[in-house]
Amino acid sequence: MTQPPSRPAGPPAWRGIVYPLLISAAALGVLAAALAFGLGAPEPGGTGGAGGGPPAEGPHVAETVLRVVLALAAVAAAATAGGLVARKLGQPPVIGEIATGLLLGPSFLAGILPGSTELFYPEAAKPLLGVLAQVGLILFMFAVGSEFDASQVRRSGRVVGAVSQGSMIIPFVLGVLSAALVYREFAGGGIGFVPFAIFLGTAMSITAFPVLARIVQESGLARHPLGTMAMTCAAACDVIAWCALATAMAVATAGSVWGAGGTVLLAAAFAALVLIAGRPLVRAADRWADRTGVSSAVRLLALLLLAFSLAWVTDLMGVHSIFGAFLAGMLVPHRPGTALTAVQTRLDSVNRRLLLPLFFVSVGMTVDLTQVTGHAGLLLAGTVAVVTAVVGKLAGTAVTARTAGLPWRMSLGLGVLLNARGVTEIVVLRAGLDAGLINQNAFTVLVVMAVLTTVMTGPALRLLKLSHPPGTGSVPAPDGAVSPSDTPAKETPAQEKEMEPA
Repeated sequence: MTQPPSRPAGPPAWRGIVYPLLISAAALGVLAAALAFGLGAPEPGGTGGAGGGPPAEGPHVAETVLRVVLALAAVAAAATAGGLVARKLGQPPVIGEIATGLLLGPSFLAGILPGSTELFYPEAAKPLLGVLAQVGLILFMFAVGSEFDASQVRRSGRVVGAVSQGSMIIPFVLGVLSAALVYREFAGGGIGFVPFAIFLGTAMSITAFPVLARIVQESGLARHPLGTMAMTCAAACDVIAWCALATAMAVATAGSVWGAGGTVLLAAAFAALVLIAGRPLVRAADRWADRTGVSSAVRLLALLLLAFSLAWVTDLMGVHSIFGAFLAGMLVPHRPGTALTAVQTRLDSVNRRLLLPLFFVSVGMTVDLTQVTGHAGLLLAGTVAVVTAVVGKLAGTAVTARTAGLPWRMSLGLGVLLNARGVTEIVVLRAGLDAGLINQNAFTVLVVMAVLTTVMTGPALRLLKLSHPPGTGSVPAPDGAVSPSDTPAKETPAQEKEMEPA
């Protein structure tokens, strides 16, 4: 007598108890992190609190939420349109999104039609929108950290090491030297010269790793030695830039270089502890989640809790929340084909389409070019900043690369690529503005500098005949080397030899 087929074993009963508890704990952690970033805090000068009388009447909760949703929809639509226009013009879509945020501000649309602000950034919903913009910033830095490949930097060799140092040190020194010329116009109120000079040097030497990746891909250089070297150098520059920015923040908080020593050492020790002890724990947790079939929702909440917890800790240390988010991303590297990476990709996709454009709009609402164009001193200071940024990055990279043995055209192409500042620069500038290192006029001028240095990358590559978008033929070979059209997925020996030092 045959036995009836046994029913497949269902999930263990303990999952019905443990998983809801994990979800609740993660949700409470995310909520606590959001509260730490200011959600629900009374406005300065408000009447809330004990003895302050009854709160002023405002819009109902449903109306506020409706305004937030409408603002998100309007911002997402405008950012998408800006990205499409940028792509048509041969620029990365993120440049169109940044430009859209600036155009919606008082420099253009809000200055012509003041009522438009209520559509994209309504006054009643501004606190919630501000929190969401900060959430978008934290998630963006988390994604940047997860895309950072330290092993690639370790394998890069002496040429990339020399170029990375040159592309950072020379513009940094020029930025510090130019700080004396623009200090009066650009420094924040009451800020000392030393932290301002360190910050300006950092701003001059930034390279936008995420935007550069898009430029390299759309220029047909993803499989080209020039693109590989540029991405490796940008990754190394990222680490140096974040360390310099953390130092500037610590000096500004402590009031002196010596007083900032404790903060910098504490932040460095925390970063080392997180990277050394955290990575094995994250890998072990990921393997356990794969074995037990943890759902995507639990993985998502775990990622959010990790990113916002570390962001909160570094903010308490006196540096900035973006450092903690970047560290959290480095703990969870992208590994194609894994369930955790799939959750990361979906989270990053939603953030880049919805919350990050809101951050750009919040930046655009604080940038008013009309306040700069009518001021001769600011125009002169802005010119000094733009020229210093471009010349320092191009010359520092190209001269160092040529000294290391690369041909001039490739050296100049590398300098052009690393000159792209994009979103990373705007993140750094916003952190400097929030910390009082620079004033609003400096923020406006340097945001324009970030956009200009990124927009010029594509045309400059085409001028050097180094750009060849995918699908239109082969990538041009450097200085007479064999074209890699026959082997599109692999660098040719001629290309590899061309990029080697002489």
